[in-house]
Amino acid sequence: MSRIELANFNLNLLVALDGLLSQRSVTAAAQRVRVTPSAMSHSLAELRQLLDDPLLVRAGRGMVLTSRAEALVGPLHKLLLDAERLLRGGATFDPTTTARRFVIAAPDFLATLLLPSLLEAMAREAPALSIEIVPSARRGNAWLLETGEVDLALGAVVDHAPGIRRMDLCTEGFLCAARNGHPNIDGALDLDGYTRAGHLLITLGDDAGPTWIDQALATRGKKRRITARVRYFMTAPLIVARSDLLMTGPSMLIRYFAELVPLQILAPPIELPTYPEEAYWHERFDDDPAHAWLRKLLRNTTKSLGLREQPKKRSW
Repeated sequence: MSRIELANFNLNLLVALDGLLSQRSVTAAAQRVRVTPSAMSHSLAELRQLLDDPLLVRAGRGMVLTSRAEALVGPLHKLLLDAERLLRGGATFDPTTTARRFVIAAPDFLATLLLPSLLEAMAREAPALSIEIVPSARRGNAWLLETGEVDLALGAVVDHAPGIRRMDLCTEGFLCAARNGHPNIDGALDLDGYTRAGHLLITLGDDAGPTWIDQALATRGKKRRITARVRYFMTAPLIVARSDLLMTGPSMLIRYFAELVPLQILAPPIELPTYPEEAYWHERFDDDPAHAWLRKLLRNTTKSLGLREQPKKRSW
């Protein structure tokens, strides 16, 4: 491939390339960039010639990225975000007129609990602003924040990475839940009954290590019996309400579902730590006035949730 002279390069092609790499479809990329499919197809042909790489190749009914294209995804998206920030410069931010769109990664139950109050506040203060909630990728959130695919990530779900900022939203703890009419549990739970019961475990992605609950039990020489595992917070209480399984999970989740389905709310028979639900973002948005406004709004709408205490660390 010959050396590309930036002065002779159509920079609009970078916007088209970003759309193609993220959507992996000429039609979808055209819709995102707001051009016709034929214009996007022409841009793809030009990019293939300039970069001497097919970029997108057919695989079954869809298209996949070449290895060269995969390597371009993160750097290109970051470049465009930085360019947008540069051009925006010191422009003032007016929430009453902004039409900006934010992407937030969040576990399903946090989205359910936090969004109503956040949307209500947005409707009052920034009626044209929009947000999109996407699944939280526990082991990928830091990368999504770094590349700008996601503006904020919620929950204790971001691995330590350079440039990642965080703030506490509220303090969360653990409660247990069993169905009303459970044959062996009626309003209280002791350690023996806890370890005898079959448990439904909420797993976070592919994590296979012992949970805080299992670590706490191990300090007492105890072990619980895991009967089933799910990767969805919102599914777990519904299963428990229609089975004889016991679950230990976030207190806000269990209290929410106890108002919807027949569940007993039970205190865990062992002392467990509490923890902060957090919001994460990349440092390059520290001084972005719109981003700072959204973070403040999020903090204000979540400060009344959870436990009224500072998080208590593990004692083991």
